Amino acid sequence: MAEARFQQLLQRNKNNLPPYITPPPIQFLETPQKKENGAIFIISCSDPRIEPADFLGLIKGEAGVIRVAGGRVEGQVLRGLEIMGSIAPIGLVVVMHHSDCGGLYRTDEDVGMILAERNPGHVHVVEGKVFGTFGKLGLEGSIVDDVEKIKAWPFLPKFAAVKGYAFITETGELKEVI
Repeated sequence: MAEARFQQLLQRNKNNLPPYITPPPIQFLETPQKKENGAIFIISCSDPRIEPADFLGLIKGEAGVIRVAGGRVEGQVLRGLEIMGSIAPIGLVVVMHHSDCGGLYRTDEDVGMILAERNPGHVHVVEGKVFGTFGKLGLEGSIVDDVEKIKAWPFLPKFAAVKGYAFITETGELKEVI
């Protein structure tokens, strides 16, 4: 079922090739690490219903978007900022979580239990694992928590700003949290 739907996506790709515009090579995007060259990086949820490019009207190359489950700032997000920030200096990091997120409705224990049921032989891998769910923190609490993680990150340029927003799924509104 999923494979058949992916075949439809591949067909859409073929249909969209004629108007495709090749982006500039990455070496032409590299800029000196100065405040005036600061790029925007958005950390957002990987929920397929929530697409920052759509609700922000992003133009290709206008902002780097890192999408992970719940939009939570964990190792992979910081690794992405480290690599991308070595090419384009970080001027602004925006943590953007959303209402009606699965991370609000599951606990780390729930996720571990589901995975343990899926493969009982690997229970030891998920026991006590932190998955970054945030029902206990709430939407705004999780945003504040992640903004603080970014601010404490030792590789954040001194000139970079960090902001936190909630995307309200029900209305499309962006609400500044921190």
